[in-house]
Amino acid sequence: MLYSSSGAVELIKRLEEVHLRASQGSGDAYLSTLMVTMGSNEAEALQRLKSARLTLAKYYAKCTMIAGGHDIKGSRIGIIAV
Repeated sequence: MLYSSSGAVELIKRLEEVHLRASQGSGDAYLSTLMVTMGSNEAEALQRLKSARLTLAKYYAKCTMIAGGHDIKGSRIGIIAV
């Protein structure tokens, strides 16, 4: 796993926070850098953010399954909501 379990969970939480705030009308404040980098509008940037969240959640789930429900250090991984 490229990220520790706690690091991956923290990243998922932050992406969820950005997605939630952007979808509630604060897209300019949260997505401006992504929009400039991509050369796109807010809707396309929000869609890219959704894809990133889903990809990270799938990666985390796959790594958890491979590790048998344990992170690399052997600690039991709790269930998170995505």
